[in-house]
Amino acid sequence: MRMASVIQALAEFTNVKVAYVASQSTEETISWAQERHVLLERLVPRRLSFFVLWKERLAILTRSNLRNRLYEKLFFDRVFKSYNPDLVWLETPYLLRYALKWKAKVPLVVDYWGTSEGARRVCEVTKGPLKIWKWLFWRAAFRGEKQFASQVPNIVCVSSLNAAYFRALASESKIWAIPIGVSSSNPQLSISGIHEDSSSIIFTGDMSYLPNIDAAVWFIEKMFPIIRKEMPWTKVQIVGRNPAKKVIDLLRHQNVEVKGPVPDLSASIASAGLYILPMRLGSGIRSKLFDVFPLGKAIVSTSIGAEGLELCHDVNCIIADSVEDFAKACIRLLKNGDDRQRLGKAVMRLAAETYSQENVNRLVLLTFTDILGN
Repeated sequence: MRMASVIQALAEFTNVKVAYVASQSTEETISWAQERHVLLERLVPRRLSFFVLWKERLAILTRSNLRNRLYEKLFFDRVFKSYNPDLVWLETPYLLRYALKWKAKVPLVVDYWGTSEGARRVCEVTKGPLKIWKWLFWRAAFRGEKQFASQVPNIVCVSSLNAAYFRALASESKIWAIPIGVSSSNPQLSISGIHEDSSSIIFTGDMSYLPNIDAAVWFIEKMFPIIRKEMPWTKVQIVGRNPAKKVIDLLRHQNVEVKGPVPDLSASIASAGLYILPMRLGSGIRSKLFDVFPLGKAIVSTSIGAEGLELCHDVNCIIADSVEDFAKACIRLLKNGDDRQRLGKAVMRLAAETYSQENVNRLVLLTFTDILGN
């Protein structure tokens, strides 16, 4: 979603070539690129081997997450030389391993989706011997930020919060905050006629991702019993790919559904009375909310869930961090349709203004022209 938004913005005013590593390209991706006259060049990754796995773990143990993979290095070098770009926009700081040597020849932009704060939070809640491994992982990420951010002249972040974080690490770099763009298509057209069930709560995301697993378990085991005590008919849907065993085990609770991926995510969200984001882990921004904003759905989130987004308590969402406050917020909104509608309209305005693709196009153009001095 992030790079689709940036690539679309760049393609509005310049020629774009995307070099990427992936096992396959979908017809949808190829069609999307062709419509925007974006060139694609793909490298098929090598199969995982003992050597590759050892190199990845060595990166953590030595606290250096920018070790080269020769076959990827040769691929990106070849693309760089053949395309001869005016600017290189790196999807992730991990690509710095291949691009730092180019910075004398061409301006580099590194896109940071989040910070090592996410790894730190995971480390803090991990118990037992595994905590050592999580600590090493966090320190590798943090060391990489400290070591390499200051070497990059241009840094783009997904939020002003992350931009402030990197200004402290790289005071000489130019740093921009460019949000993810929400699709300009009108989702209300595709969900018209869908009935909202005011007794239904929904949570979505990749359910193999630790912060999402933690959020789902925390909500079902701690908050949901409080909600059902007052509103016993309330239901919860957990929707998203690859549900982990801890998530599947939540089916033992009454009125809990674990659905996995669904054919139409917008329809599932639209049919629920309330969207929840009970996150305690992670960093950056929760991009799943960009599926929610255009639908005008009331949201209850923790502070970490709302982090980095222009979400304000009781203006366009409800923010609650304790078990009791989160449960009470859900009860309040499930009982009050007018309140849900007020918050839903406010978050739709947020999507149409701050997180519109048009706004991203404008900010990317400003960044591009500033870097190249045009």
